[in-house]
Amino acid sequence: LPISEWKNRLINDFEKPVFALYPEIESIKSSLYENGAVYASLSGTGSSVFGFFPRNSNPRIPFPQEYLTWLI
Repeated sequence: LPISEWKNRLINDFEKPVFALYPEIESIKSSLYENGAVYASLSGTGSSVFGFFPRNSNPRIPFPQEYLTWLI
């Protein structure tokens, strides 16, 4: 499937328990979607949260300074 169809089809089972313990992580994922991500998820068991954005987009998400962020 194209990435644009992943949002409601690919589910990381660890998200529910991780988000229950750490709601700020769920907030990060929500911020990615609110700022234009076509797909966002917890990676594996939660070492990071990532989002895929449309090509040539330049999302500016105001995460706290202590968060490690980068654009690839």
